[in-house]
Formats: sequence, structure tokens, C-alpha cells
Amino acid sequence: MAIFYIALFIIIAALTGYLLGSVSFAVLITKYVYHVDIYSIGSGNAGGTNVGRAVGKVGAFSVIFLDAIKCTLPIWIWFFVCNLTGLQNLIPAGVSMGWIYYTAGFAAAVGHTFPLYHHFKGGKAVSCYAGFVMFTNPIIGIIGFSFFLAVYFFTKRVSVGSIATVIFGLILAIIAAVFPAPFEWTFLFNSALRFDGSYVFAVYMFIYASYVVLRHRPNIIRIINKTEPETHYKKKNNSQK
Repeated sequence: MAIFYIALFIIIAALTGYLLGSVSFAVLITKYVYHVDIYSIGSGNAGGTNVGRAVGKVGAFSVIFLDAIKCTLPIWIWFFVCNLTGLQNLIPAGVSMGWIYYTAGFAAAVGHTFPLYHHFKGGKAVSCYAGFVMFTNPIIGIIGFSFFLAVYFFTKRVSVGSIATVIFGLILAIIAAVFPAPFEWTFLFNSALRFDGSYVFAVYMFIYASYVVLRHRPNIIRIINKTEPETHYKKKNNSQK
């Protein structure tokens, strides 16, 4: 019966995350604020980078922030459900409830890339990954974001920075799971109010990193062939670079 409950809650959490993740802020903001069709501009990708190409930095950063939040929301919803209700009494001792709320967070990324409300045409889940990391493990999030900025500064390509950062973040999560002591900083998220350096988190970081890299397959091919273009955002009252 315990296995049944775990499976049931994981399925419900995944459904919750997917439905929330299916809200495409890239589509909504470009359509109703800027009156453009994001699917017909640049790469046609409904993500923050392409929004930047289409309408500029303000639109891009708005989409990136909201996409990060929509991935974080189902994680926190299920975190509080798991820890503040009787649900935890249905889970066997020793079984991490992270399997439930982290599933909700990853499902949001799947909803983002294949949104139910937008013909299953979405982004590449980089912003969702950023939200997943930043709002669950801020130390890895801050280190990872700094790493992304460094890579982007030298390459001028968001795709290169994104791919390198998700791999770097995975390495940090694995190190934290094996050698947690250096990461035991006090801040928000898990029940002990400490950094979550669990193996469960490392597993989901692997799943997330693999998913983001797979979503960047065309970019990887262009990077190998040295044909990946630099990333430039549209400037106000200026033509797109």
C-alpha cells in the first residue's frame, strides 16, 4: 500500500507541475504586450533568449523570471503539502519526499517544452532549470549563475553558457551529495533549513541536465560545426542584429 501511495502522489505531483509549466509566458507576453508572434521570429523558440531577439531585454528578462517562478511554484506547493499535512504519515520512514516535489519541478520543465495550452511548442527549459536550482539550492544557483555569466562573456552565446552551466551544476550536486560538509550553509528549503545535498536532488539534477542538453541538440551540432550565431537582443528603436 505504501508503494501505491508514493506512486499516486508522484503522478499527481507530475500532473500539477506539467499543467503549471504549460503556461507559456513567452507566447503570452509577446502576443499581448508586444503584439508579435514569437513562433515566427528568430529561431521560433518560445523561450527567453528568442524573446530577447524579438522584443528586447525587458521582455526577455520578464519571461525568464516568470518561467523560473512557474517551475519553482509546484515544487514549493508539494513541499508544503508533504511537510505540513498528514501526507508524510503515508510515506514509509526513510523514503525522501523529495521524489514527490522534485518530480513536480521537473514536470514543469516538460510542460514548458511541450505546453498543453500552446500546441506543444515550447522552449528549451533553461529558465525552468534556473528556477529549480536557484530556489531549492541557492548556493549552487549563485555559483552556477556566475559560471554562466563567465561562459557567456567569453563566447557571447547563451546556448553555450546554458549547456556548460547545467553540466557544471550537476557536478556540484554530485560533489555535494558525496561531500556535503562544505555546502552545509543555513538557508531556506528543506525541513532542517539547510542546503539539500541529498542523492535525490543529485538524481533530479542529472535528469534536468540531460533534458536541457537534449533540448539543445541543434545548438550542439552548430557549436561543433562552428556555425552557432552569437546571441544579441533587439535594441529599442533599432533593427535586430
